Formats: sequence, structure tokens, C-alpha cells
Amino acid sequence: MDNTGSPLRLYAKHLGAAYLTYIILGMLNSLLFKKGIYDFGAFNETEVKFRFTQTIDIIMFIAVIWASWAQYLVTKTINKNIAFLALLFRFGEGLLGFVATITTLTVIAILRTQEYSNVFQEDQLHALASIFVNMSGSMWDVLLIIMGIGATIFMYLFYVSNYAPKWLTLWGAFTYMSMVAYGFSNILLLEPPQILKHLMLPGAFFEITFGLWLLIRGVSTKSCSRDTLDLHKSNA
Repeated sequence: MDNTGSPLRLYAKHLGAAYLTYIILGMLNSLLFKKGIYDFGAFNETEVKFRFTQTIDIIMFIAVIWASWAQYLVTKTINKNIAFLALLFRFGEGLLGFVATITTLTVIAILRTQEYSNVFQEDQLHALASIFVNMSGSMWDVLLIIMGIGATIFMYLFYVSNYAPKWLTLWGAFTYMSMVAYGFSNILLLEPPQILKHLMLPGAFFEITFGLWLLIRGVSTKSCSRDTLDLHKSNA
């Protein structure tokens, strides 16, 4: 009996679970938990919430690396070299996400270290904390670029393999390419067009849809070519 599809389906379920984990955590953090945490004049009241949101970001980027690993194991069956290239970009996304989070966590050291309070005035400390938050925000622009490139490559591999419906992979490719455009526009342009930001909004719904599809349906190995299945065996 041909069990070639079995490990692929397992990796696909890992991928679906990872997608759902990081997109749901990211949405909750951005839309609910992070509201008001950058009002450093009220940091005494928001510090616990601030620490909580950064913890959520760390867990989210752990899930990104989890997703990168699973997506590579699925897509290396189509083209191992291209899948590895995509893995490098998405793994880099996770690492840069950790750096961005560490940069934001610097706020705690700035506002809670007594030595700094003895040297700087309160408004100066708040301004310094804001600088680190802005630095972290710039890292997120770069993060969108490398995420979008890696994820678009992965979508290409899903498209050519028919592991997922073509309409779903095309939706994903459009979503991730818009992220690349948005990240570059924030760096290159003084006034980035807001339409690019709006084009990214369906991305969250794509990742939820894609995650659910993989978790419930897995990948479709019936539509794969014999060569693809043989390649999987040689890479196993």
C-alpha cells in the first residue's frame, strides 16, 4: 500500500495549526491587547498589559518558525531547493520578529531602571522609549518584505503541486505580494498609499482559511504527478 501521502498530511496539519496559532494571536494582539500600551505617561497602569503583549508576540513568532518548518517539509516534495529558499526567508521573518520584540522590550529597561530616572527627566525617558518603539516598527516593515517573499514562493509551490485549491493559493500569493509592496512603500515613500494597507487586510482571512483547510483537509496528493511522489520518497 502506498503511504506516501501520510507524512505529507501530518506536516500539513502541523502547518495548518501553526498558521492558525500565529494569525489569531497576531490579530488579537493588534486589535485588542495593544491598545493604549504605548501611552508611556500611564505606564504604571499599562505595564502588565505591555509585558503581556510582548509575550504574545514571542509566542506568535515561535509559531511562525513552526510554520516555516512544516511548510518546508510539505513543499520540499515539489522542489527541495526552492522550498529551502522560501524557508530561509520565512525563518528570517521569525528571527527578525524576535529582534523587533526585544527592541520593544527595551522600553521596560528605560522606564523601570532607577539609574536612568536619576539622569533623565520623565519626558525625556518617554521620548527615548518612543524611539525604540519606532525602531521596532521599522523592523516590522522589513519583516513584511521577507515574509511576503518567502510566503509567495511557498504559494507558488502549492500552486504547481495542486496540494491546495488553485484559487486559495492565488489568493495567498496576492496577499503576500501586497505585503512586500506595502513594506517597501513604507521605506521608500514619504507618504505611502493607504490602498496598499487595505489590500493586506484580506491576508488575515486568507491565513485563517488556509490554516483551517490544511488542518481539516490536509494536502491533496491524488493530483500530484508520479514524479512528485517519487521525489518525496527520495527526500524522505
